Amino acid sequence: ASEDHLRHLAATDALTGLANYRRLSEALESEIKRSDRTGRAFAVLMFDLDGMKQINDRCGHLAGNRALCRLADIFRFSCRSIDTAARYGGDEFAIVLPETVAKDAALVGKRICERLSSDLEEPLLTVSVGMAVYPEDGTTIDTLFQAADRALYEMKVLKKAC
Repeated sequence: ASEDHLRHLAATDALTGLANYRRLSEALESEIKRSDRTGRAFAVLMFDLDGMKQINDRCGHLAGNRALCRLADIFRFSCRSIDTAARYGGDEFAIVLPETVAKDAALVGKRICERLSSDLEEPLLTVSVGMAVYPEDGTTIDTLFQAADRALYEMKVLKKAC
């Protein structure tokens, strides 16, 4: 059992309890292989917690850590057992959605944003989200991340314009 425990620790983000970058990469690799076998698409959603620096500066790093954990809880609540929710790094997160097409992935992203907006704990949190679908938006982990990151960045620019 201790070997299983060590394996779990090696694949888990210590703060949020979500998968870490290593586990995220493994999930993506296996989804690419599965998709190539089955011909079924899968999606990757990338999330960026808006205003994380301001939260840390205004409310302190404990509040910043709490914000990351609140978002992680919403991911856990919003994901199916076959999905992989991970902390990508810093205040960026990713969710791998097996056998999911663009319109369904967009609904998951929207649902997460809505759940976050109904969380009234201070400071109030918002996220920007970007999506990539295999194989049309990319056929490698890097190209999928780049496509999702581009979409996420476009959403951030739109928010600033509003």
